Amino acid sequence: MAHGGYGKRRVAEGKRVGRRSKGPRLDKKLKPKAVSLKNQIRSIERMLRKDLPPEVREAQETKLEGLKKQQEIHTRLAVERKLFLRDRKIKFFERRKIERRIRRLEKQQRTSPGQAQDMEIAEQLSKLKEDLEYV
Repeated sequence: MAHGGYGKRRVAEGKRVGRRSKGPRLDKKLKPKAVSLKNQIRSIERMLRKDLPPEVREAQETKLEGLKKQQEIHTRLAVERKLFLRDRKIKFFERRKIERRIRRLEKQQRTSPGQAQDMEIAEQLSKLKEDLEYV
């Protein structure tokens, strides 16, 4: 090599200045994963099957009751969220339908020559605008 690239390269490899490591960091403090409510409940139920001192058993039973209440709240919130998202989708489509009808009637109102027909369209428009407030 004319420029002596390999000699410089060997020296640079030893230092590794300004380079990121490609592997996972071992010195980083890893947080333990949070154990799910379901697994905690199962673990406590398994423990309660064994022979335990009364004070330990009572403590575990109260902990189990608290976890079951938390799980019940969690499932209820999940169901409520699911229903909310479904209702939000339905409301969106209903609002779009009403807005489309309003635009159609306004266009008819601009192009209609008759006075009687104009009154009928105005009534329908007011009804649709009222419906739009409740969607």
